[in-house]
Amino acid sequence: MKEKTHLVRNRCLFSIVIIVIYFVCHRIPLNGIDMSAYDNLGLDLGAVLSLAVNGSNKQCYVMSLGISPYITASLVISILFAMRSKEARARTSPKTMNYWITALTFIVTLVQSIFYAIGLKYVDRNLMSILVVIFELMGGASIAQYLLMKNQKYGVGGFAPIVVVNMTETLVQTFMKSSLNALTIPLSISFVMVIIMIFMEMHEKKIPLQRVSVHNIHAEKNYLAIKYNPVGFMALMFGSAIFMIPQLIIGFIHYFHRSDVINFLYKNFNLSTVFGMCVYIILMFLFTVLLSLLFVNPKDLSDDLLQTGDCIVDVPAGKATKRYLRKWVLILSSLSGGIMCLCLAICMYLQYKEIVDSSVAMLPTTFMMLSGFACSIYLEIRAYRDFDSYKPFI
Repeated sequence: MKEKTHLVRNRCLFSIVIIVIYFVCHRIPLNGIDMSAYDNLGLDLGAVLSLAVNGSNKQCYVMSLGISPYITASLVISILFAMRSKEARARTSPKTMNYWITALTFIVTLVQSIFYAIGLKYVDRNLMSILVVIFELMGGASIAQYLLMKNQKYGVGGFAPIVVVNMTETLVQTFMKSSLNALTIPLSISFVMVIIMIFMEMHEKKIPLQRVSVHNIHAEKNYLAIKYNPVGFMALMFGSAIFMIPQLIIGFIHYFHRSDVINFLYKNFNLSTVFGMCVYIILMFLFTVLLSLLFVNPKDLSDDLLQTGDCIVDVPAGKATKRYLRKWVLILSSLSGGIMCLCLAICMYLQYKEIVDSSVAMLPTTFMMLSGFACSIYLEIRAYRDFDSYKPFI
């Protein structure tokens, strides 16, 4: 009889080693940076969103880019891949996908390194110091990408453990600097949001199926599952990048052409104004729905059911099934997107009205994201545990 695999133990231990290595490496400061200029940074919305994929909101460490370039490249390639036809996706090999992700990662890393290096505060600012920092940032991003890929292959949670480390470290620092009175309102809201998000991450909409390959007595136990939060926190993680694109366009237009409308957009298209906050929340909601329709594609699901001969109970096959699935994807993505945007709106309101200190106003959003990543890690560990529970019999 074969020995037990111990898959859960081995993968969890490997992830712990990766986390320790990452934790140590992302505390290495950049060469020639004035570290004192980054001692008292607040945890605003931009910082919360960057914490998910960056090593630190201070942006003055070797791993300040974190896993942002790789995740951004993966998301872009995945979206472009999802927009292609089913036949075209079938002809694209994983090796080709990895090639394009790696190439785009290098480009994103180079661009982000240049922008970061130019915006940093140096003890002695000169061309050589900036070039050294660019090289260090690219090296740090490469190390972070290597650790991420190894964790995806041999550990648990993919990039989630690294994200949890990034956010938890800054949360601890925030708690140490804040008083209990300042934390009361944000933590109360956080408690409610965590419960809601755990429920949405752990539950699914089960659409009953009639399968031709299963005896009718068991047919009622078959279903198609769509998670209440179809795409998790992908939209929220990359919200700052989505918001930055129209910002850059407006800034470019403002440089060459100025009018009342352009001047208004140039002054108000940021997260410190009510107009910018409203636009940001709307963009996040629409992006969540769009990603859900791309990654939980109703047309592909309908075609798969048609090819296997299975069907949804009381729903005709073909176009009727596609419309039915699209309806539920829209409902669930609108629900999850609405809840996340509501949490963002509350956090922005608390910060804008100065009801709580800006350093703790974004705690509900942070805890909401952490709960989602914790759920994904738990579900993966549970799957490996179920695999370990099977006893070999050959």
